[in-house]
Amino acid sequence: MRRLIRQPALPSMVFDARKGETFVIALRTNVNSLRVINAIAGTLYIFVVKQNNIGGKTLAWGSSIRNATGVDPRPLAVTVQSFIADTGGILKANLPGTWSAL
Repeated sequence: MRRLIRQPALPSMVFDARKGETFVIALRTNVNSLRVINAIAGTLYIFVVKQNNIGGKTLAWGSSIRNATGVDPRPLAVTVQSFIADTGGILKANLPGTWSAL
């Protein structure tokens, strides 16, 4: 079973991979910095990023997160991105991210 962590957006966010593998972010503000700590090599991590009813919020993936797609800026849009952890705490996108708007 995958562990799910839900968190409202903050300007600077840190997710602890020891506590979950799926991270849901409710964008109510721009995220200027996002980091994942304690990632285990070979583990699949998924981010679900949800815009609020206004939209237009941004998310800056951290330097240890590679090849991520940008988030859909449309109101109520949902962006899903999956990553596989490599050694050294690097997360590498394994598929293109998906967008959907309600």
